[in-house]
Amino acid sequence: MIIIGYYTTDPVYQDCFDLLVKSLERVGHRYDFKAIPPADWKSVTDLKPRIVLEKLQQYREPVLYLDVDAFVHENLDKYFADKQCDIAVNYLQKKTGEEELLSGTVYFAFNETVISLVQAWMRTGKENTALNDQQSLQLAVEQFEGELTVYRLSAAFTYIFDRVYDEVKRPIIEHLQASREIYCRRKMKTLKNRFKRLLGLTVNKDELLKRRHQRVAELNQLCADE
Repeated sequence: MIIIGYYTTDPVYQDCFDLLVKSLERVGHRYDFKAIPPADWKSVTDLKPRIVLEKLQQYREPVLYLDVDAFVHENLDKYFADKQCDIAVNYLQKKTGEEELLSGTVYFAFNETVISLVQAWMRTGKENTALNDQQSLQLAVEQFEGELTVYRLSAAFTYIFDRVYDEVKRPIIEHLQASREIYCRRKMKTLKNRFKRLLGLTVNKDELLKRRHQRVAELNQLCADE
């Protein structure tokens, strides 16, 4: 299994890639991440199935796709080396009772069924432009019901660094929410939040960014200390 993904070459995501590489080399994993020019969020995320298909066809072995703002805490071979499934993914249980597929960490076996699934993922995204990449993957997986063996990963593999999980004691793959660098800064510039800052009031988006920066610093230090 090789760990794959992609990233835009702007400072935010280049820094994410640098930290992810430190984590992968620390635990001894092969990886291949494709650098692409910066673009709008939707255009970039819509590339995900194309990248996965490209790497499956290039390496002809199972791949583990990771969003580039991830940090891998331990070697993953014991979790995936003998996986008897076509795809392994975590589903978020929503308060409505519905399930939401999370595409930040996804394992793909290498076989014809999986190739067909990823091709269907690409088509679904093109035909349903209002969907994001994980919504189109969830729809494609549903289309393959009965043909596809799906293993459900625990939240430890899609662990958002500052979220509280009742069922998870520690992260295996931690996601660091790099998108906050974009949407939080945008929100912080609104008239309402600028006024709150003038009054000395707490701005929620400021706090979200501070937590992210603190955790990134901690993980960089962890890698430096070993």
